[in-house]
Amino acid sequence: MAADYPYAGYYPASTANYTPANRPTDYSIDRVIIHVTQGSWSATINWFENPAAQSSAHYVVRSSDGYIGQSVLEKDIAWHAGNWYYNEHSVGIEHEGYIDDPSWFTDAMYRSSARLTAYLCEKYRIAVDREHIIGHDEVPDPNNPGEYGGADHHKDPGPYWNWDLYMSYVAQYAGSVASGGGNGGINYKRVIDNADDTTSGRFSASGNWRWSSWNPERYYWNYRFTTPKAVSDTAKYRFDLPQSGSYDVYAWWPANRGYNNSVPIGVLTTSGWRWVRVNQRRNGGRWNHIGTFEMPAGDQWNVLVSRWTAGKGYIIADAIKIVGR
Repeated sequence: MAADYPYAGYYPASTANYTPANRPTDYSIDRVIIHVTQGSWSATINWFENPAAQSSAHYVVRSSDGYIGQSVLEKDIAWHAGNWYYNEHSVGIEHEGYIDDPSWFTDAMYRSSARLTAYLCEKYRIAVDREHIIGHDEVPDPNNPGEYGGADHHKDPGPYWNWDLYMSYVAQYAGSVASGGGNGGINYKRVIDNADDTTSGRFSASGNWRWSSWNPERYYWNYRFTTPKAVSDTAKYRFDLPQSGSYDVYAWWPANRGYNNSVPIGVLTTSGWRWVRVNQRRNGGRWNHIGTFEMPAGDQWNVLVSRWTAGKGYIIADAIKIVGR
């Protein structure tokens, strides 16, 4: 059985540690709850697999590199909140580490978890705010209804969890109002990352486009980079657009002063390819609006990043987002 989240590995918890359900049909999902494991990533995964645990969470995020394991499918009720109503209506995300040691809360962990939370918010129409993305310590204590922090209540994620940074990342990855787009006329929104060459076959690039994870502003675990050259050697993104019409196209890249200041990005429109040039020395780690285009329906390679430029510096191919208008 595959994980729900396409960038997670699946490590199923024991069936003794969660409640089967059919969410969101039988129970709405309207919150994400942030936890800290008080132990290692592997120990947490193993504990959820142990029938004696009597506890579980949907996801576990590793500190060193942000790798995500899923232990309970989103449709099922994980036992993580200490409050049954909150269990029924939330997704629980554990983070490797200890609440009194901030060194565990790496930028890779924050970014990877924020991408997951953004995915969940978009999938289940959860508001990107602190009323709906909460810490375990904000779940009402069932032994003291209506109040927080009862005698036996959990204290995670603790005082060193950087909520401002985390929520800023969630807003970036979700495509907030400031960077989003589309008025809902065409119900379509999809992100294709360079990692989708192995997960879904929707990204393709030659061996001249090398892998890197050096720049922390990357969209996910890594990105591709290459040098300028007057050749037809593009990085390609494949979207399945439901109908012909108007779409907003966004690109995500990590920025660096050594990157290229004139990168050609091609978009397949109803009247042929249209090319836009972007400066990858600026505006890294966020969605950049490339333009609004009339695009044809169908499943095809419809966004390209080209090497053919007189600009200097590395050319980056990371993630592309298309939103219907």
